This record gives sequence, C-alpha cells and structure tokens, in this order.
Amino acid sequence: MRCYIIRHGETQSNINRIYAGTSNERITARGEQEARLLAERLVDRGITFCYVSPIRRAVDTALILAGNLAISAFIEKDLREMELGPWEGLSEDRVAVEFPEVWETWNQTPAALRLAGRETLEDVQRRILSVLQTWCLHHEKKTIAAVTHVAPIRCILLYSMGKPLNDYRQIHVPNATAFVLDVELSKPDRKLRLCLDGTINTHELLDKALP
Repeated sequence: MRCYIIRHGETQSNINRIYAGTSNERITARGEQEARLLAERLVDRGITFCYVSPIRRAVDTALILAGNLAISAFIEKDLREMELGPWEGLSEDRVAVEFPEVWETWNQTPAALRLAGRETLEDVQRRILSVLQTWCLHHEKKTIAAVTHVAPIRCILLYSMGKPLNDYRQIHVPNATAFVLDVELSKPDRKLRLCLDGTINTHELLDKALP
C-alpha cells in the first residue's frame, strides 16, 4: 500500500505557536492555498480516496484535496492530534512558564513526559501504527491519502526511520506537506514495515506566487 500522509494547512495557532489540540480552528487563507497547490501536485498519482482526522483544520484541508482530486474523504478518529490535556490552547511561551519542569522534559526527553490528561508519544505512535495495520489489511496494493497532524506524523516518521521517540522534536513537518510512504504488513509476524519514498512540499511554490 502506498500512503500519502499529509499535515493540514496553516492555522493561526501555527503562526502564534499555540497548542491547538482538538479546537475547531479553521485553516487560514494561506492554508487553503497550500491545500490547493498540494492537490495539484497529487493529481495523477493514483490516489483512490482519503482518510482524515475529525478535527476541523484537517477536515478543511481534506475537503480541498478531495474536491480537487475527485475522491471521497472518510473520517478516521485515530488520525486525531495528540490529546494535550492542560496544554491545549496555551502558547509555547505560556507552557514554559506554567509547567517549567514538564517543559524541560518535553524539550530534552519528550518520550518520558507524563502529564494527567495528556497522551504520551508512545500512545500516539501505537494508535497511528494500529490504523496503518488495518489499512494494509483492507487496502493492499492501493494508493490512499491521510490528512492528520504534526504529532502522529512525527511518530510515523520516527518508526519508519527506526529512531527513538525521544528524537520527536528533531522531525520537521511543515503544513500541507505530504510524506510518501510505502507500507507493508508482514504475513508471518504482522509487523509493519514503512519506507519513506520522498516528500511533497508546496511552500516554495506558494512563496513565489505571493506578492
């Protein structure tokens, strides 16, 4: 199975470095342009349909992609962003002030972070890999897209590279970028094998197009 794992388009929270979490924030005008440009670059790649996180900014992005590619989009709850607990809606600067010890852990050994109401990176990676396993069983040899968020994407990429979750903050995931993954489920042990086969980023094209 080939899967285009896509981060949603830009939001105001991305600009302001705010942890948006499960908020109903829409993508910005630039985010809409990003999604349209990405759709143009995904034409003729054989994508048959799209899964999407239930969170508004991902749905906004997926509807633009699906409309331009003439495919259907289906909600998949396990593509949702990391559950952030008390951090949701706070800026990075405010988190650093209100949760200094936890913030230090998040920056140095993020996989060790434990906070009531907040998912761990292991939790996020487990659920996103589980849904990829399910897709492999049902969509073998197909090409699909999945619109999600930065945390699930980082966890997928770390797994594909064989790197520890403590490298989480080293992975750069721009808005409206597609990561092209070949996904295989081994028959004997049901182990998931992921191979990153490039990225599709529209930012350079968009920056040139804007005045």
